[in-house]
Amino acid sequence: MTIRIALGAYLLSGTPGFRQAGIHHYTRALLGALARAPGLSERDYALTALVSPTAVGEAPPGSDRFEVLVARRATESPWSRILVEQRDAPGLAARRGAALYHGLAFALPVRLRGPGVVTVYDLSFATAPQTHKALNRMYLNVVTRWSCRRAARVIAISDWTKRDIVRLYGISPEKIVVTPLAPGEGMGPASATAVAAFRAARRIGPRSIFYLGSLEPRKNLATLLAAVAQLRQLDNGFFSDVHLYVGGAPAWKYDPILARAGEPDLAGAVSFVGRVDAADLPLWYSACAVFAFPSLYEGFGLPPLEAMACGAAVVCSAASSLPEVTGDAALLVEPLDVTGWTASLAKTLGNPDLRASLTARGQVRAAGFTWARTAEQTLSAYATAMSNA
Repeated sequence: MTIRIALGAYLLSGTPGFRQAGIHHYTRALLGALARAPGLSERDYALTALVSPTAVGEAPPGSDRFEVLVARRATESPWSRILVEQRDAPGLAARRGAALYHGLAFALPVRLRGPGVVTVYDLSFATAPQTHKALNRMYLNVVTRWSCRRAARVIAISDWTKRDIVRLYGISPEKIVVTPLAPGEGMGPASATAVAAFRAARRIGPRSIFYLGSLEPRKNLATLLAAVAQLRQLDNGFFSDVHLYVGGAPAWKYDPILARAGEPDLAGAVSFVGRVDAADLPLWYSACAVFAFPSLYEGFGLPPLEAMACGAAVVCSAASSLPEVTGDAALLVEPLDVTGWTASLAKTLGNPDLRASLTARGQVRAAGFTWARTAEQTLSAYATAMSNA
């Protein structure tokens, strides 16, 4: 008998620019990997993805084991999403005969009947509350704590997040399954011809640094900007032409970042390129000399992993889950150590042999993360959740 599983994927969106960062990429990649997973038919599972009307094109095509059900309203608005997730999702899952519900972003419906699985990305709203809006912080704290206790299994995207869930919410470690993220499709080194053309079109010089992530306090761009300013003023003048390209959409509390980038010691040294299309990411990662990621806190940290998959030399924050993701394939720096960031960027930009070594190690490291394995681990979590219900 086929066992149906409903997946609440309401943060998947087809609206350009809407939160198309970590959770969006996780949801889209996981749904695609699950729809293709051999374990789906082997276990006789069928999946129903519950999505916003805008997300139909982002979800995988339907099949005999995968279908998409569209919500009655768009779920980009937080209040609309909460309403759909809490009021409509339990009924949709029940009418489809779902034996399990998987909430893909922190929350399970309060009225859910039967076992549930919830994915938790990070607890930064609890560990770094100053980097979140007050209302979002309060809601996430309450709903995530309750959902972790209600769930038959909790999926964490890193060991770091698992430890936070155990420490802050008192959840048994045996209840938590770690399923790491992986580089997306097409994340590999761009061809030399394509990179040369991209550099010429964007006027990217030999001492270029790329950052990718939303513009918000948690990403710690202030430290990176300060380090670039110091780097350009080193006595030998070798780094006077260093240029930082900032990819990613504005999120919140980003005015100080824009203001700092406009100060005299960074004049002409910073370009904000906005949201980067997935098709262009390998070019950005491959074209710049260094990928820098100074984040204060990450549940996983997908950009450094994707950068490594594309052959970038990575300089990364030594905070939270990031050492777990990068291993020995990146230079790690304490996130608020401006002098350390300046020295590490100078060391990497000025040493081709080091960049080549980081590139080689990074590609090996990134190859160990695959969405196929993440999908299989997720299906195993479903089986355990239902067997223990």
